[in-house]
Amino acid sequence: MNIPLLAFCPLLAFWLVLIDSVDGFTSTLQLSQEDRLIKHLLAKYKRRGRYARPVTNFNETITINYNMQLIQIMDLDEKNQVLTLNVWDRYIWQDNHMRWNPKEHGGVDKLRIPSDKIWIPDIKLYNYADERLAEKRDALVVVNHTGGLLWMPQAIYRSSCEIDVAMFPFDIQNCTLKFGSWTYAGNLVDLMVLIKDTGHVNGDIDMSEFVESNAWEVLAYPAIKHTKLYSCCPDAPYIDITFIIVFQRRSTFYNYILILPCILLTSLTLVLFWIPPESPAKLMLGINIFVAFFLLLLLMEANLPPAAAKVPLLGTYYCLNMVLITLSSFLNAFVVNLSFYGARRPLPKCLRVVLFDFFAKVLCMDNLVSPFRDKTISELTSRLVGDRMPFLGMTVNGDGGSKWKKENRKTFAGEPVLNSSSGQSENSERSDQQQLAQLNLISFHLNELVDFVKSYRNRVTEKDRKDRVAREWKAVGLIFDRIFFLVYLTTIITSLCVVLPIITKPSYIKED
Repeated sequence: MNIPLLAFCPLLAFWLVLIDSVDGFTSTLQLSQEDRLIKHLLAKYKRRGRYARPVTNFNETITINYNMQLIQIMDLDEKNQVLTLNVWDRYIWQDNHMRWNPKEHGGVDKLRIPSDKIWIPDIKLYNYADERLAEKRDALVVVNHTGGLLWMPQAIYRSSCEIDVAMFPFDIQNCTLKFGSWTYAGNLVDLMVLIKDTGHVNGDIDMSEFVESNAWEVLAYPAIKHTKLYSCCPDAPYIDITFIIVFQRRSTFYNYILILPCILLTSLTLVLFWIPPESPAKLMLGINIFVAFFLLLLLMEANLPPAAAKVPLLGTYYCLNMVLITLSSFLNAFVVNLSFYGARRPLPKCLRVVLFDFFAKVLCMDNLVSPFRDKTISELTSRLVGDRMPFLGMTVNGDGGSKWKKENRKTFAGEPVLNSSSGQSENSERSDQQQLAQLNLISFHLNELVDFVKSYRNRVTEKDRKDRVAREWKAVGLIFDRIFFLVYLTTIITSLCVVLPIITKPSYIKED
């Protein structure tokens, strides 16, 4: 039995020497008052646990003073309606288990402790739109000897935001961030807006470190406290703080790619209505302007949500321009068709009354339609051709007959052609037959001439009728162009009168 004990003696002696050396090293290591205090507080916190609220009684309410310091507007995704912000959160609350007397600990009055070692409030962003599991970056908690705690973690929040594009690119967006305790009702955790280290019901977002954005200008940033009952937890109301950020889009960039081309195309559209309708260049210019407006519409659509509830006024203006240009192009094609192929049918009476008797007077185009208003085609034809047409001493009657025909009928009836009182004797039968043949030949040629004159008169009448109808339709085209011009000009002036007051005096704060 003594042999094994003697064998373990050197090993036991080694362990004794090692323990003596460790005790000597520990005795030489000096802990500061701050280290000892942190170890003491964390050891006490470990014994009590960090999951319960740091209050003496369960029915007590712990007050969390919270505010958000906005650093930067990182992005506003209009298509997905997501706002991304870079912020510094600021939490201040009272922890009864983190108190000490600075005189007993070498004058230490503040400590820095990791946030995962103590109880922290479970304040969450209600309207989050984030795929990440964590929003905040880890930060130490500053602990005061009175039990006051200050926690300022950095965070990047992505919240859902309803985008209103009715006034794009002069739109004003109103986004909200709703923060509150996720599990504690208002009787357990009360939330207050922090302003200058004091609790208040309402206040503003801290903008002291805000970095100006190139795309957005912040107009207002109020913070409002709400108390609300939820269907999941009807026993007690929950408290939240809603931060409202109102910002307006800086439209300088869009003025050059959307507004200026729109103004120039509007000027070209005004010129379009003054080109004569029968000119083919008018139709080509109208189609080119239509394509240009369509390209601007596609460019604007690329910056908007794919399923926007409202259509931007600028997009409505583009579409209205395209509609007017399309109608004018249809009218131009119709008038050009009349110019090259003639009129198919006369102008309807109702259209004549409305356009020639009303719109022509209102639009100061009475000189254009005066030849078509009072005179009919038959009157114009009788003035140009005439019912009586002298030709070689022959008068054309209304029934198409002539004196030559009457004399020929007398000749064929056997009546003498020569005057019996001349005192001359009857010519021979041969000379009478020759004279009769000559008269018959003259009568035949004169009848052909009369038929030619009648057919020529009919052709002139028909040509004049078609020309008159074509000129009437051209006058209709000019009147419609003037109407479109006034409608287009009125649309521009009205849109400016409606849009400008909305832009200069926006109403952007949502009533809650």
